[in-house]
Amino acid sequence: MNRWWQGRSLKLRLMLWFAAVTLLVVALFAFVVFEAVEHRLASEIDRQLRIDFDVFEAQLDADTAGKVQWLVRGAHGDEGFARLSAWFEVWSEDKQLLLRHWPVRESDIKHPRPAPLESALRFATVELEHGLHVRIMERPARVRTLGVIVRVFREESDMRRTLRDIVEVFLLAAPIAAAVAALGGYVLARRSLNPITAMATRARNITSESLGQRLPVANPHDELGQLAAVFNDTLHRLESSFSELRRFTADASHELRTPLTALRAVGEDALRVHDHPAISSMLEEAQRLEELMESLLTLARMEGGKIQISREPVAVHEFVTEVRDMLRVLAVEKQQVVEIISDRALTVHADRLLLRQALTNVLHNAIRYAPAQSRISIAIEQTSEAVVIVVADEGPGIAPEHLGRIFDRFYRVDEARSRADGGHGLGLAIAKSSVERQGGRLDVESMVGRGSIFRIHLAR
Repeated sequence: MNRWWQGRSLKLRLMLWFAAVTLLVVALFAFVVFEAVEHRLASEIDRQLRIDFDVFEAQLDADTAGKVQWLVRGAHGDEGFARLSAWFEVWSEDKQLLLRHWPVRESDIKHPRPAPLESALRFATVELEHGLHVRIMERPARVRTLGVIVRVFREESDMRRTLRDIVEVFLLAAPIAAAVAALGGYVLARRSLNPITAMATRARNITSESLGQRLPVANPHDELGQLAAVFNDTLHRLESSFSELRRFTADASHELRTPLTALRAVGEDALRVHDHPAISSMLEEAQRLEELMESLLTLARMEGGKIQISREPVAVHEFVTEVRDMLRVLAVEKQQVVEIISDRALTVHADRLLLRQALTNVLHNAIRYAPAQSRISIAIEQTSEAVVIVVADEGPGIAPEHLGRIFDRFYRVDEARSRADGGHGLGLAIAKSSVERQGGRLDVESMVGRGSIFRIHLAR
């Protein structure tokens, strides 16, 4: 139950809480009203019984033989067996019935009450017949010199009907009140949580490239407004930190280009004079550092928004062929076959330089990690919304725990192999950024031992 409850939305949980609390309040209110009305009506019946007792006692008389008589006579001289609002019995102290005055004749009484248990004041509610409930008061009295016990009756039908009506009203009102409370709770929760929904939507769209955006603050004085303000302060600090990091990366990369260029020039001059392996190794490392600096500068320019997007019609098949031919020499060294398995004449509007950078890095990555004498295919597909360039290789594949991070900077699935092949872990990050800057998407599908498939989605 707890797992089910935690799996529901906050709006639904608030709605159910409102309905449950309303039902509880209605139930408690109904109980209080029922008890109050029942006590009030019962007290009124007991008060009427006391009045009836005084009236009946005043009309009782006893002859010299000890026979108790009812002095009230009807219009024709009888005892008036017309239905009364209350009726009574007179019992002797030795539990003998002396007089019974009911609204029915003696022969029609099906369930007469037994003699009183004691000579004392006592109230009780009994059911004479099915559905016929009466309130009884027993009280000692004296008729002349004779000690008796008078038992007075009054029906509870009106009281029970009133209580039943109260119960029916509350049983009808409870679900209506719960439904209204649930609806009101849903509306209130929705209106109260709308700022959170707006903040979540805005926060979901904020990336490292759009840290300048801020969460909406509907009311800066309430708790949600204060929460949004805290998040905005955090975003401001993150934006400042990222800006400093990008500025440092760009400045460091720019400043390192000059000494690296000088180092390469000196090394090349020294290599022409002395063909020494140490000098060759130094030049290779200088080349790697220069490529790393260029990659860092490219990422810094992309994330800083300093690269302008220039869209133009690009014939996809001719473009893919151009990139394949540029990297063919690397594939030939490993005896790999790079084939284009689609010749469809599709065109996209994209930045040719950024797209070339993305496809070059993806294809270079496939050639680097695919084994010798393997096949790399480039397919061109079309969907209802995009043109997709698919690069599939027969390499070792990528484990699931690495798939979510291969587009991170400097992340290497196999660091030792990457360094040996000259990789620095920025190629896929640059490719992803290049595609996304154009409104596209780069994703990967891979299985260990069965190769990888990279897809570049470009809007048509």
